[in-house]
Amino acid sequence: MPGSIEVLHTDVLVIGGGFAGTWASLRAADLGASVTLVDKAYVSKSGASTMSGGITTCPLDTDDMDLWAREFIERGDYMCDQRWTYQLLEGQRERVKDYVRWGVPISRAEDGSIRRFASRGMIDVRGMQYQPKAAMIELRRRIVARGVRILDRVHITELVTADGQWPSNGAIIGAVGFNIYTGQFVFINAKRTIVATGMIAMKGTHRVDNDTGDGVAMAFRAGGRLVDMEFTFGGTFNVLMKKFDFPSYNVAVAHGARLINARGERFMEQHDPVRLERGELSNVVAAFAKEIVEGRGPVFVDLRHVDASYWTDLAKLHRGGSILLSGHVPDPRVNPLPIEPTWGLWASGRSGLQIDLGARTNLPGLLAAGSAAKNDATGTHASAGSPTAFAKVSGWHAGETAALESRQTDLESAPQGLIAMLQEKALAPLNRARGERSADRLHDDLARLESSVVKSMILSEGRLNELLQGARDVAGALDQTAAGDLHDLVKWHEARNVSLNAEIVYRSALDRTESREQFYREDFPMTDPGWFCWHGVKSTGEGLAFDKQAFPQEGARFLPEHQHSGLGPIGAIMSAKHQPAKAL
Repeated sequence: MPGSIEVLHTDVLVIGGGFAGTWASLRAADLGASVTLVDKAYVSKSGASTMSGGITTCPLDTDDMDLWAREFIERGDYMCDQRWTYQLLEGQRERVKDYVRWGVPISRAEDGSIRRFASRGMIDVRGMQYQPKAAMIELRRRIVARGVRILDRVHITELVTADGQWPSNGAIIGAVGFNIYTGQFVFINAKRTIVATGMIAMKGTHRVDNDTGDGVAMAFRAGGRLVDMEFTFGGTFNVLMKKFDFPSYNVAVAHGARLINARGERFMEQHDPVRLERGELSNVVAAFAKEIVEGRGPVFVDLRHVDASYWTDLAKLHRGGSILLSGHVPDPRVNPLPIEPTWGLWASGRSGLQIDLGARTNLPGLLAAGSAAKNDATGTHASAGSPTAFAKVSGWHAGETAALESRQTDLESAPQGLIAMLQEKALAPLNRARGERSADRLHDDLARLESSVVKSMILSEGRLNELLQGARDVAGALDQTAAGDLHDLVKWHEARNVSLNAEIVYRSALDRTESREQFYREDFPMTDPGWFCWHGVKSTGEGLAFDKQAFPQEGARFLPEHQHSGLGPIGAIMSAKHQPAKAL
């Protein structure tokens, strides 16, 4: 039988406790709003923000923001809102000052100044190396001091709509969920709700196991508009010799690390002779895959050329970085180490809920920040450091907007019986008899969809339909899958969200009939200027509805001379038709 329902009231509800969520909470509390921050794990000890590689975009007062903005806009193929580009850079400049003022550990040059590196994928833009874990601990301390109510270990299962419909024609008035230790069900009634739950990813295929796109899926069910979901496809380097986490590819290449094949060749010289391993991560992973496909693997990360500060900063600024000198792996100062990429659902801001300059979504009462939102500052590009910068800045703006709007808004009650219905639905897997599939099995089945880097990267109608069927199989098995305990129940809800997000991504990829940036369809290998737009998708009573939306001209300072056409970059790399000059 369902237990009691705890009801909490707040001006601002923030779902997700990474950089986006904590900065939103901090800003909203500073403006006098009552704030409740909910995380399914523990704020400051989990999620991507604590393991973000330790690189973030670092603009200073002395930098030319036009120069930086232009590079972000051009690298993102002009597929952005340029007002957001400037908002990101100006906001991040202030966040860096906050970190300095708070004493967050930052890599320093001999003269005490911030040591800055060329950001991956960039020439002029610079990033800094810092300790993200320390930053998160300090953020938690500060929001607690401001009276923010933190609900750790509470898993949110659904956004609550004012009309009790999904998708909704009404406002978002809070959310429901349960404590993962006690099972206590809670309805948090809020004037404004901010989704900041991190990126979309498969459980078990990346280092951050609890980033399963929960907020994106909940918002989509409620009628939220998502954009560019096919650009969720992406890759990174995560695994060192299969058993040890590689501290950070981004940090390593910033210090001078190289990628070499089995012949000892630095193969990125063929594809991007200026930026080399610091090129767009999607291009680097594609070049890596080409080496494997053509028999020149395995591929190694060569740390023999990094500067001396790499080794000292590694131990100080990156949690777990000292594994490289622990004796558990061959001494990387002498031996290049095998490295493996991943490719699949890994958004990093290239896709997600579309937000305006105040971080509002299309749903009244709902805002979004961080990797749950589309980063309209950088378009389809995700330079090293820009996703974390966007999390902080979009979180700050979401908190400000939510706090100010809550002053003019009354709490709206949920329709009669709605919360009890949501409780019954959320806890239903606990009352089912065990079947053939478990929650773990559902995630295993989803993870198998990404078992091949090459097959995940080189898409086609046939391949996408295979992936789509796999996601639908998991979604279809949910109603027959039981949860043996509350831990299983969390995984059940994560599988529900991952399978929905995967279906949206695969359907969006089928709808986009071209190749662009890291998105590559073998059956549509050319970039089509007709797709120079935001590609939106919403849930309707009849299913998914897609649309195209032109980029805003307001505030646009840099415009392309012409729309790009020709082979997409991944297709060009894989077909040996890549022109390095195009990458500069």
